[in-house]
Amino acid sequence: MFERWFGAGEKSTLVEAAFRDVSTMLQQSARMLDHALATLLDNAPLEVDLENMDDIVDEGERMVRRTVLQHLSVNPRQELVASLVLVSMVQDAERIGDFARGLAEAAILAKSPRSGQFADELRDLADRLLPLFDLCEQAFREDDVESARQVMSAHTQLKSDFTDYLRKVADSNLTADMAIVYATASRILRRIGAHLSNIASSVVQPYDRIRHGDEEI
Repeated sequence: MFERWFGAGEKSTLVEAAFRDVSTMLQQSARMLDHALATLLDNAPLEVDLENMDDIVDEGERMVRRTVLQHLSVNPRQELVASLVLVSMVQDAERIGDFARGLAEAAILAKSPRSGQFADELRDLADRLLPLFDLCEQAFREDDVESARQVMSAHTQLKSDFTDYLRKVADSNLTADMAIVYATASRILRRIGAHLSNIASSVVQPYDRIRHGDEEI
């Protein structure tokens, strides 16, 4: 994976382990998001401790940082750029966990069940976002440029659609509590998409343009 970051030589087992940790963080965050969406949009009771799950994601970030530091202390010139890329990726992966937890917290503000037009439209947007987790992981684990560009392109369209959704909420006759819930949820989901796109950009962009759009998309 990431041949251009590692170079042609043998890859460090420490750096390989760090990439696996980022994968685990994404998988955990995806599970958190599933539970949060069930609470928000299906009015289901929250059956897991999202704070505890987020602690696991946070520990993953700390593990990656320790691994990178250990690697650079032994081989400061080997895979330096790959190590910098990992630090960037792990920041985005950690934020996704925070946002997934925040989505369930937003649902608490609602004074009535979530149903009807705005719940249905938000569910449709979330259904388009969720597959990006697997696609993003495939992109950086397999150095899959096409998958990375699909994530980035999908996020660009979702970003526009979330903005349109937010305008509809602002122009609606929803009660204050429901407007806040839907608006907050849409912003959270948009930010999750942005962090997935940031991670995917590591596959297609030079280091100085990671987290920026691909002009070829």
